[in-house]
Formats: sequence, structure tokens, C-alpha cells
Amino acid sequence: MTNHLLLCFSLITLQLHAVDFRVGAARVDITPKDGTPLGGYYKFRGSAGVLDPLYAKTIVMEKDGTHAVIVVLDLSGTVRAGVEAARKAIQEQCGIEGDHVMISGTHTHTGPQQPRGSMMDDITKVNSPAGVSYIGSLPGLIAESVKQAKAKLAPVKTSIAIGKAEGLSFNRRILREGQQEAIWQPRTLTPQDRPAGPVDPDVGVLLFQGAGTDATPVASLLNFAMHPTSVGSGPKISADYPGVFTKLVSERHGTDMISVFANGCCGNINHTDYVTGKRRTTLELGTALADAVDAAWPDLKSVDTFKPRIRSEQVTLTRKKFTEGQIAKAKDMAASMLTRNFGTVPMAETVCILETVAKQDVPLVAEVQVIAISDDVAIVALPGEIFVELGLAIKKASPFKHTLIAELANGSIGYVPNREAFPQGNYEVVSARGEAGSGEKLVEVALKLLKDAKTTK
Repeated sequence: MTNHLLLCFSLITLQLHAVDFRVGAARVDITPKDGTPLGGYYKFRGSAGVLDPLYAKTIVMEKDGTHAVIVVLDLSGTVRAGVEAARKAIQEQCGIEGDHVMISGTHTHTGPQQPRGSMMDDITKVNSPAGVSYIGSLPGLIAESVKQAKAKLAPVKTSIAIGKAEGLSFNRRILREGQQEAIWQPRTLTPQDRPAGPVDPDVGVLLFQGAGTDATPVASLLNFAMHPTSVGSGPKISADYPGVFTKLVSERHGTDMISVFANGCCGNINHTDYVTGKRRTTLELGTALADAVDAAWPDLKSVDTFKPRIRSEQVTLTRKKFTEGQIAKAKDMAASMLTRNFGTVPMAETVCILETVAKQDVPLVAEVQVIAISDDVAIVALPGEIFVELGLAIKKASPFKHTLIAELANGSIGYVPNREAFPQGNYEVVSARGEAGSGEKLVEVALKLLKDAKTTK
């Protein structure tokens, strides 16, 4: 009788454990040594000093033996080769399938450059010994953050709220009455000017806290769409406003909580108020977003989590086409670009044209990934600097009540404008690798994956 009761108790315990949704979180320092090539601008900058550290922050989710992993790096983005190397290391060291891992970058412009396989590698000197050494260390550091997070897996309660940060972000493409081409990042606006598109003021807050009587926050996934360029183009390392934002949220709501920031679709969204010309400081931006989280905190609503559902698809896009005249002009400019600054837009166009010509026989492949954890919550990962209109389209049509989007995830194909932006030209359009309609194709695939994750267990 006693053995029978013990067996029954063991079975009940196993069943209760099987239905637990568990989360573990960790962070690993990825701050580079001085002299490491920095990204974010069309010039070489060797790092010199640290304003604040950079991290690989990880949230591991698990239920019924299925894991899903979110890693966010305080870097300008991710590159496909690095993602594949990190996923391989994670699978070998942690036993988690590589395709169950999402890796994105916050897009800070004061972090190390990553190799892109274009002229940017020469401009930024990412292939220098310091750059190669840093890039070579990343997969192991990322895997270590996942290993540490997995070791902390424990039952959690999950809740979500969507706050608002109005007046903090601005569409940096401006249309002037009577003029077709967009103006990019004007110093001020005239009465004839209007933003070429919207912003996304949503501040997503996905909270994981202890499931027992101790409801201590374990991790939070924060989501907002805005370029992190507030520190400027100096040589000091910084996580930019995402560093301030996440630090404040943890200080205010749980000192042991790992707060992770995934940047939303901000390809055309900046923090400069083009009406007044005001640029908020890094501290002001991070504080304003933390205040938005504070305001949303009382609205956190519990969600019933299920076994993570991970969906992904490799999408082949069509590269842009260029005329012989455009190619010849790009080659001519490239001959002097390593020693002369021609301005951001012409240099971006030259790099894009020459990369496209060099890779004309190489498919332009983009991974779209979805991680769903309940009937209400899903995360979408997109590989590039995605225009806000595309992110808003996904959110509007998503079958999930709350859809968080992480751009620059699982690699990057550069800027991804919406179709309407292409005739308007300027920086993001001349930088885009894919032809018009590429963004809409990514939206279509994301919605298909979301629908499948919603309806298929």
C-alpha cells in the first residue's frame, strides 16, 4: 500500500512538473577590448573606452521538454554566419535545437562591427586582427549566456502589458509638398513638410515571475521601435538608450530580474524631433521608456502559456537591379571611398550596388521566425532594418492579441522599406538589397507562420 501511494505521488509530481512553463535568464558581458572596430557609420572607429558595458542577454523558455530561446546582443545587428555558429554552439553545449533560438541585436551604433561581406568590411576594418578576434569570441559567449539561463529554469507566471511612449520617436523620412523624393533626417521642418509615415508608440512588456508564493520577477522582454543613435559617433562603447532602459526597469521592478530589450521595426524611426530639432540624451530616452513601463506595470495581465511553438521559413528575395551607368559610377566612387568621405547616402548606395553586383548569383535569403507561447502572445523575428509600416501591418493582422517584433534577428539583409517608399528614394531605399515588395513578402510569410502557430500545436 505504501509503495502504491509513493508511486501515485511520484506520478502526480511528474504530471505537475510536466505542465510547468519554466523560464531562466542570464547575461554575459560582451564588451570588447580597446581598438575593436565599431559599427554604425561609414568610417573606421576603433573603440577607446567604455561608457557602459555590452551584454548578451538570454531568456530560455521551456515546457514539456520543448525549449525556445531569445538572445539579444548589445550590437548593431546580427550576421547570418555568426547566428549559425552560435546556434551550433548552443545545440552542442546546451542540447537546445539551433532553430529554436532567436538571436537579435539592439542596433546600438556604439558597439562592435560585424562582417557583412561587402565594402563595409574594408571601410570599418572589421577584418583587422582586433575585429576578427572579437567576432570569433561571440558564438562562445552567446552559448555561455544560454547555458547559464537554462541552468536557472524554474516555473513562472507570465503576464503582458502594452504601454505607450508618445512623442518619443519620429519618422525620419519627410515628404515636402510638391516634391516626390523624401528628405532624410532634416534639421528642421517647414510648413510644407510632413512625415512620410507613422511611428509605433507601443512599449511591449512581457514579464516572467516566480510561480510560487515568491512572485519575484525573473525576466522581462521589452519591445519598442526606435534607432539607438543617441550617443553619437565617438569611439566609446555604449549600449545606448537600451542599456539605460533595461537597467532602470530592473532597478525599479526587480534587481535580480534580467531585462531584455528587443528593438522593433525602426528602419525609418529615429529619436530626433524634427519640428523643434531637439535630440534627447541617452539618459532621457532610456528614462522615458522606463517611465512608460512603470505606467503599464499595473495593467499586466496573466496569460496561459503553452509549450513553445517555433516556426521559421527561409525566404528567397529578389535582389535590386542596377544599370551599367550606376555600376560604373559606383566603381569610380569606390576607388576613393577608403580615404575620402562622400557623405552617408552616396557611400551607402555605392556599397549596396557593388555588393549586389558581387553577389548577383548568390540568393538573397531571409529567415522569418515566430515563437508563440500562448494564445495571446507571439514574438516575430525579422532579419533587417524593417520599416515601421511593415511591423504595424504584422501587428494589425496577427491572430495573436499581442505580437512583439524583433528586427535585425537571425542575420540581416540591410534596410527593408515598404513598397510605397521606393519611389521616394533616399538613404534607406538606396541601401536596400531587395527589390520593392520584399518587405511585403516578409510580412506575408510572418502572418502565415503566426497563423500556423496559432492553430497547430
